[in-house]
Amino acid sequence: MRYLSLILVVISTSLFSMHHEKLDVIVFAIDLEIIDGQKNKARNFVSRITDNVNKKEPQTLVYQYHFSKKENKVFLLEIYPNNEAALIHMDNFLGSKWEAEFVKNFSISNFQVLGNANSKLKKSLEPFTKDFRSNLLGFDRVANQLGEEISKIK
Repeated sequence: MRYLSLILVVISTSLFSMHHEKLDVIVFAIDLEIIDGQKNKARNFVSRITDNVNKKEPQTLVYQYHFSKKENKVFLLEIYPNNEAALIHMDNFLGSKWEAEFVKNFSISNFQVLGNANSKLKKSLEPFTKDFRSNLLGFDRVANQLGEEISKIK
């Protein structure tokens, strides 16, 4: 199911960047492993950081942690309407208490950035990934209908 959702999101990035100049969607697709003995702290952290991102980053479109059945693996999905919104998130995260607590609870096993990431965003993500995948082709009929509404998010 996770990969189906991710595929739909990846396809959506094409439409956003082609038909809505204000949107050039950036997706962070991150596989995490919870560090041994940190399951309860990781759950608590996820609750608090999700609330923080929701309150302080109104342009963040999607910010979701998906836990495996055994709660030892987590998939983090982040979607931003453009490079600037993704950079705001990284500025809030890098060097903060959130980053310090994140690395105490999780190890990154895979981190892909999907979309047309600019050089500033790539530089901010250097400590975490070098896997940047630009959009080449695709369409999304549902996103076509939602694109105008998404472009109004400030």
